[in-house]
Amino acid sequence: MITVYYSIIIENSPTKVYEVMLDQDSYRKWTKPFSPTSDLRGDWTEKTKMLFTSKDHEGFEAGMIAIVDANIPGDIVILRHVGMFDQNGEYNEGKMVDEWKNSLEVYRFKNLNGKTNLICSIELSDQTDPHMFDQTWPDALNLLKEICEK
Repeated sequence: MITVYYSIIIENSPTKVYEVMLDQDSYRKWTKPFSPTSDLRGDWTEKTKMLFTSKDHEGFEAGMIAIVDANIPGDIVILRHVGMFDQNGEYNEGKMVDEWKNSLEVYRFKNLNGKTNLICSIELSDQTDPHMFDQTWPDALNLLKEICEK
């Protein structure tokens, strides 16, 4: 596994950034760089399953399955990726899953005198080109910043 990091300074408190980031309506907006139909199902409670969804080219819902390993409001959110799903069901093993199963996606909210340094780390399989995220992640974080600073 390799880990990539992205961060951004947001002119709002860690608690507010956390609330906006996890709110379903704003989540749909700030994650558009990943997919125009990006959405989620779940409630962010620790130890629960979350479905991170988008529509495929035929309009079917598909995406990733993660477990919320930690959720401390305004401090840290840790997601552990465990599988994928599509219109045919959930997959917790196989070629598309095994390379990155149990990888972590971590969000840290650091207070900087009333501002927030949001630090994101994503574990990727050794077969994944980390540079493919170098446009989408900064674009997504800039959208989150824009929403938080309104």
